[in-house]
Amino acid sequence: MTTPSREPRGAVARHTAYLTQFWDKTKDSRPTWHIDWGHAGFDIHTPPEPTSGHRPTLLARSWERPAPDGSGETWSYLHRGACLGCTWEGPNRRGTDEAIEDAHDHSHPGWRALPAVLERRSRHWFTHVQRLYPAGWFDRGGPIRTVRTGIEKQHKPGAAPGGGYDLATQAPERQRRTAIAEPLPLDANEPEAA
Repeated sequence: MTTPSREPRGAVARHTAYLTQFWDKTKDSRPTWHIDWGHAGFDIHTPPEPTSGHRPTLLARSWERPAPDGSGETWSYLHRGACLGCTWEGPNRRGTDEAIEDAHDHSHPGWRALPAVLERRSRHWFTHVQRLYPAGWFDRGGPIRTVRTGIEKQHKPGAAPGGGYDLATQAPERQRRTAIAEPLPLDANEPEAA
């Protein structure tokens, strides 16, 4: 879907336009692109300020139409990754996590190669994480990759040190290893049954 040129571009401009419609009760603001609740730059009363550097956020809008991917499914919402420091917007996505990852590909290239850490469990956790991640990463709003094993596997805005996203990753699959490739007889002194 291409965006008509009369629509604002970028997270800051779209959320600013959304607020005027949201507070005008004669208009339905749901189909208007806006920063999703709880994500960087969201405020229901004041427009967001542009950041000096690239900062990821999430745009959302009500959709209730057939999916733009041609699958024939009806999607309730569309999501896009966006940036608070420029007018970049990602592709339309059904889920929030894909859109957030698109935004991080734009704002923090190389994040996917960073090590995943366990969730915070001790007072020395942050010191350990700082040694694993590049210097100044969290000061620039960089994400942290966290291994999650419970039911909560969505990305969390504002949960990384420095206020960036905590991006959930799956625990690596355990490989079954067989110490001996061929089965041995139960009694080492008896010949194997044929």
